[in-house]
Amino acid sequence: MLENRVVLVTGAASGIGLAIAGRFAQDGARVIGFDRSGDVAMLGDVRSPADVEKAVAEVVATEGRLDVLVNSAGVREIGDVYTLAAEEWDNVIAVNLSGTFYCCQAAARTMRDAGRGAIVNISSVGGLIGLARRPAYTAAKHGVIGLTKSLARDLGPAGIRVNAICPGLIRTPLTEQYFVDDAFEDGLGTVVPQGRAGVPADVADAALFLASDQSAYVNGIALIVDGGWLAEKSFAAGEAAAATFRASTSTSGK
Repeated sequence: MLENRVVLVTGAASGIGLAIAGRFAQDGARVIGFDRSGDVAMLGDVRSPADVEKAVAEVVATEGRLDVLVNSAGVREIGDVYTLAAEEWDNVIAVNLSGTFYCCQAAARTMRDAGRGAIVNISSVGGLIGLARRPAYTAAKHGVIGLTKSLARDLGPAGIRVNAICPGLIRTPLTEQYFVDDAFEDGLGTVVPQGRAGVPADVADAALFLASDQSAYVNGIALIVDGGWLAEKSFAAGEAAAATFRASTSTSGK
């Protein structure tokens, strides 16, 4: 699906970004990873417009073009809104939202010259609803969806498609701490219709679709990849949710 396409993936050193880079490479793409650290082709910081411009320029210089950009670099905070430090707020916004824009802007300039391109931004279900104790993350991910829609309109005439993915709970190094408690993982069966957390490959497959010609007429969307979590947000949780589910299934067909 991506044979001979040149792809730049930010946040490619781990988690979702690493899975996307690997999946795209399996499908024939020439993938260049970009991250602040780790085993990637290029080191740099998406918070720095200069780093971003340099990375895109190097891709074009070595590969001749840039066909696809995936913005997967991201951080999050968990904390009390009353005490969230300004520095932490600024960092989350800088990485998740400003960094996404800098990368889109730099990539769009070279894609415009080619007359085509695809950009995939990784947002979150937190870009569609409010997540407790994550004000900066939630604000940034809402911003990514708004940015995606705006750029889809602005860049569409140049042949550049821009879409977003909104993952639900995906098990990555960033979220691994949640799974220390077995009860948490067991509880997913009552709050996620598919009964499990997502894995990075789930997001990578969605990104592959949006980056490829299979989605040639898909532009400006926010694709939810959450196992159905947002489809039915239960008022009950834990054992209460399980009891409600058991009751509903035991009376079905009567």
